[in-house]
Amino acid sequence: MKKQQKVAHGRAKKSLGQHFLVDPHAIATIVSAVPRGATVVEIGPGRGAITDHLRARAGALVVIEKDDQLAAHWARQAEEDPRLQVAHGDVMERLEPVVAAHRPQWIVGNLPYNISGPLTALLVARNLEGGMVLMYQREVAERIAAEPGSGRLCGGISVISRYCWNIDTLLTLPADAFDPPPKVESAVLRFTPNGTCFDQRTFLALQRCVRTGFAHRRKTVANNFRGLCNDAIWQQCAIDPTLRPERLTMAQWMRLASTLPPA
Repeated sequence: MKKQQKVAHGRAKKSLGQHFLVDPHAIATIVSAVPRGATVVEIGPGRGAITDHLRARAGALVVIEKDDQLAAHWARQAEEDPRLQVAHGDVMERLEPVVAAHRPQWIVGNLPYNISGPLTALLVARNLEGGMVLMYQREVAERIAAEPGSGRLCGGISVISRYCWNIDTLLTLPADAFDPPPKVESAVLRFTPNGTCFDQRTFLALQRCVRTGFAHRRKTVANNFRGLCNDAIWQQCAIDPTLRPERLTMAQWMRLASTLPPA
């Protein structure tokens, strides 16, 4: 008879931005987006709504958990399951060493809303064979998924996220899909490789470029890059300097990033 898995409990901690997913359809959709037998890293397993299904589906699973009580629960589970490993700590500090050590094909996570921006910047700078399935506050997801050049929703995170990734929305979720319910709706994004080979120097140059370009969203790129770009550079990059940054395409951002001098 199959041994019944113990369920992780614990009150959600506001300081960690915890909202535990409880909607069965959402859980099934997220898990089914990961191929069977894949090596997976899960960010913030929490009580295990997604984790327990991933354990049955993945070839190997590494969970990154900051909460002491929940990390201890998963460490006990790992003692009985050789395919499960636990990294206890802040994902902002543990992500890079975990990815380097385990070389996951997929990353999955219900991301803490309070660090979703900087965490996404770390995640999209990874080389993965498979992809990522990540949950966000809906407004944040819409900005990340926005195509560069598409207008108001597009921002710096939209541009750097598209460097190596195609992005599509798997589903949107109401607040009552979580315990406790957040004050906002959520959305799940799927990231799959777009064929660009990740280059650290190019990515950092793109980050610096969009940070400058979106420093003042209401201003034109000519104003935001004043002192850095002249008429010759705008012509070389085929960019109208009177445009606002949300109107530049991905190709234009890449050309501009390669033209600017290194920091």
